[in-house]
Amino acid sequence: MSGFIDEMLRRPLGAVASAIEMFNQNVELGQGIDGMFSRFAHNMTGPTTCCNGPLSLPASQSQLSAMENQSIRASADGAMNAEFTDEDRLILERVEGALADGRALKRWWDRTYPNGFADKFELQRVFNRPANSFGFFDQVQLPGRMLPVMGNFQDMFYDQPRTPTNVREEAASWMRDQLREFVLRYFMRVSAFRQPEVYVESPRPNLPDYLERLSWCTEPSILRQGFGFTQHYYKLRDTGKIGKFPAGTESAIVDLREIGEKYEWVVVKVSIFDFAFTFKLSSNGPDLSIPLTEQSYLVLSRDFILNEDDPSPDCRGRYGFGYAFIQDPKQGLIGYGPGQFSAAIELINFDVNEDGEIHVEMVFVVNQPERIANVSLNPVDWSFRLADLFSFGMTSRVFAPIKNSLEAIPVESFDPVYGFVSLVNTLSANQAAQQLCISKEQLNKDFLAQHFTQHYVTLVGSLLTWRQIPNWLDTAALPEWVVLGRSS
Repeated sequence: MSGFIDEMLRRPLGAVASAIEMFNQNVELGQGIDGMFSRFAHNMTGPTTCCNGPLSLPASQSQLSAMENQSIRASADGAMNAEFTDEDRLILERVEGALADGRALKRWWDRTYPNGFADKFELQRVFNRPANSFGFFDQVQLPGRMLPVMGNFQDMFYDQPRTPTNVREEAASWMRDQLREFVLRYFMRVSAFRQPEVYVESPRPNLPDYLERLSWCTEPSILRQGFGFTQHYYKLRDTGKIGKFPAGTESAIVDLREIGEKYEWVVVKVSIFDFAFTFKLSSNGPDLSIPLTEQSYLVLSRDFILNEDDPSPDCRGRYGFGYAFIQDPKQGLIGYGPGQFSAAIELINFDVNEDGEIHVEMVFVVNQPERIANVSLNPVDWSFRLADLFSFGMTSRVFAPIKNSLEAIPVESFDPVYGFVSLVNTLSANQAAQQLCISKEQLNKDFLAQHFTQHYVTLVGSLLTWRQIPNWLDTAALPEWVVLGRSS
């Protein structure tokens, strides 16, 4: 046990402390920094009696990992230029894999909908609204693996023309043309919005920080909802060149009709506003709500774009878009959610019927979670966090190369959420799941319900913007915030 504690705590903390001691010695800056690196490396890599010898990776494993990383980077670098950062490259290396999984999920959905699911269940009820939805659990065969999946489907009324019967046909054609332009060109620019802000003017002088926290004066607060999209990378269809969108154009999402013609794919980032995990503390008591800033990279390709005029006698047009999720290469405390999906797709498709009535369908398919939270058992991670606490973040910045090298060593983590679920069901002979709904299945359904609500709010918010613009085809008359995508 003492050897374990030495490797987990004493060695990393001692290495940081030894390196920081260089600040107290009368040496030049360059020599001081070099000495700090040397001391840290020596203390972390020196021999120890723990575990019958020094800790090291097997040579074959480290060589194999290096060869794989080199091969991946070489294939991606062939089409990239020097403008990409290391973070950019980590994202771009995952695009093709995410796209392949997304296409497989899309093909599976097209074969399975509406009645081929292994387990289909009611998910939400929306009263006084022409809408319905369901959730499902199933499995999908992806290249090289069988993936347990879950998801939901929503169908909701969106809008209709308000015109006399004798001009119904003209109105339906008008709605189709307007919807086509709105969905394929502007929807992703205006899908985020701000709620009205209540503000009572309170004239007062500027206060110091220690008094500001005691003030009852009303402060303006910004509450954003919906999905905020920004575009970051692209691949040209003709040349295969991969590039970055120019600074200042991130919010002006490209016309989706150019994907498949000009672009092979486009990578965007979505920020999901007003997203929170809520835990029920008691049936009649308060709930614990933890707000989270959720972001995820997505890849759009022609496989997910829908642009059809008059696809059937009773449908004047079908327009929509979708994307595959790219898993974030960085692992945080939350082990499941936007940014942490190993494979997922989202489809948002609108259709206009012969009377001009608009409906929207939303499809979400995602891998079932293997864990909800990631609590690190990495001594390097905990040591740097502790050192950053006392050095105001300086330790991680000064020792960034060493930290990155040490973090490359695989270290286990555990999930306290699923661990708790397994423990209480083991102790109660599964009565916790049967009577109290403490189960992985219930957590999965809660996640799908949260997803339903998030997308329902986004669609309802977009409806206000859709109705605000009298003519989406009159580009010159559109507000600047619509054209530039700065809606919120």
